[in-house]
Amino acid sequence: MIQAIKIIKPSFILEDKIDGNAILKNIEKYGRVSHKSEGNIISDSAKKFIQKLLSWGHESVLEHEKITVRIICDRGITHEIIRHRIAAYTQESTRYCNYTGLIQFI
Repeated sequence: MIQAIKIIKPSFILEDKIDGNAILKNIEKYGRVSHKSEGNIISDSAKKFIQKLLSWGHESVLEHEKITVRIICDRGITHEIIRHRIAAYTQESTRYCNYTGLIQFI
């Protein structure tokens, strides 16, 4: 029997500490392997190199870095997010939810 309903506001939580410069340097390192240009890495080359890769449509190199974000939103929104897959997704399953007691709505 349902005892209460709780309304939850959409939100997100960054699960990882983000160091943008470290991310760019790693992506450059991985991307330069396919161009055999690892020797061209200098202290400020990452941003320019990644911009060049993206202008060529070479986006797969971005998948070498990860940022975990917990998104709390409507199930319909998650379907829109995963349509444009450039990441790995794990969703709360509606099959394994316990609907006794408190029901939560977004």
